[in-house]
Amino acid sequence: MNHSLLLIAAGLGVVPVLKRYRWYQVVMSFLPQLLIGLGVAVGLWIAAALIPWRRIGRRRAAWAAGGLALLLAAAWATWHFAFRQTPAPPPPVAPSQTWATFMAGPTRTGCIDGLALPARAGKLWSYRDGLNRAGFAGSAAVVGGRVYVGSDNCRLYCLDATDGRVLWQFDAAHELFGAPVVAGGRLFVGEGLHEAADAKLYCLDATTGERLWTFQTNSHVEFGATWHAGRLYFGAGDDGVYCIDPADGKPIWRFPGVHVDMSPAVSDAGVFFGNVYGEATFFRVGLDGKLVWRQPAPMGVTGSPATDGQRVYFGVGNGDFAMSAADPAGGVVCLAVEDGRTLWRTQQVGDAVLTSVALADRAALFGSRDGRLYCVDADDGRSRWQCETGAPVLSSPAVSGGRVCFGCDDGLVRCLSLADGGELWRFDASAAAFNNDARVIAAPTIAGGRVYVGSMNFFFFCLGAPD
Repeated sequence: MNHSLLLIAAGLGVVPVLKRYRWYQVVMSFLPQLLIGLGVAVGLWIAAALIPWRRIGRRRAAWAAGGLALLLAAAWATWHFAFRQTPAPPPPVAPSQTWATFMAGPTRTGCIDGLALPARAGKLWSYRDGLNRAGFAGSAAVVGGRVYVGSDNCRLYCLDATDGRVLWQFDAAHELFGAPVVAGGRLFVGEGLHEAADAKLYCLDATTGERLWTFQTNSHVEFGATWHAGRLYFGAGDDGVYCIDPADGKPIWRFPGVHVDMSPAVSDAGVFFGNVYGEATFFRVGLDGKLVWRQPAPMGVTGSPATDGQRVYFGVGNGDFAMSAADPAGGVVCLAVEDGRTLWRTQQVGDAVLTSVALADRAALFGSRDGRLYCVDADDGRSRWQCETGAPVLSSPAVSGGRVCFGCDDGLVRCLSLADGGELWRFDASAAAFNNDARVIAAPTIAGGRVYVGSMNFFFFCLGAPD
């Protein structure tokens, strides 16, 4: 008995380590089919042991079993081809429909239609790839009745926003962590985590998923790109920041000498980004690629910046998505767009801010590895309220209609009141877990009054008001 317990404990300890490797995911993807096959085999063995073959005869029993199988197959075929109605795909994505960057726009609210979140919500549908499973760590883009989301299995999914049907899928070479951009009827998505040194930016037809062109880098495109005024801007790790022509993927300029793992904030004033490795620095570059100003940062610039046109907000910290630093620290720094001078800096944050800052109703919202979601005044940084979760908040908050939604490492998706931080509802992603990792790292997306968010347990969810 003691030896059995030790073996079980050792197995449970090895599983989280094995989950880092894709071969483990492949083996696990066939586990349900193997269990079903084993159950059928056991059932046939029991039937063979219990059925009185000598009384009915083996030949008659075989004919009866075959006839029953044919009857079931005919019934299934009749239902599938005659009575089951396959919904029509959504209409083509119009060139005017745009999801410009990570969390939708420069204020990083994760919403473009302004429709409020429901006062209560539950699961409307969920999707899990049955054969090629991996976690959903990146945020989705929702445009034209379609949900575009990448996953750790190097696959980009286009799902019907109404019912979660797969409309098409695209296989990249590396993990897809960055949020897709949809503009001009095209989709742009980068690939590769920090260890990748040959990742690409892909351009696909947003309606069909056909690959139109690729842009090769010498590093990784860990976060999504940003569309602005007919150009595409993105950080590419050690390559710095690129500006390219979205029509053909040809480079227009590159800003080298920095390591950028974020979605730049872009406005008519220029391109804003920060350096996470080496000398921590805030940058403003003109739309022509020339430096306007640079300012020293107190620590690594970790979160994708947000801007309201007059101010730019950066998350900073000394940790990463995997773990906290030995001496954790973090916060948010607000700079003036014009000259880069510091307007305010938070003081109460206890760990790295890896999320973006969402700007709504003169409030700035962000999460931290210290287990809290913060709401501060966007003008002066004074605290309005905090939400204590007890687990790292790596999911950027989405805001619409006076309500805030975010995920957490405890597996919960929470919806709060923007006014006072009071909880309105929560959804437990771990309840549908296929594995033991139900963390919600991905930032939620709000569209049509629904929430679209993925989990590390292989599931992607659509949450909304029940009928």
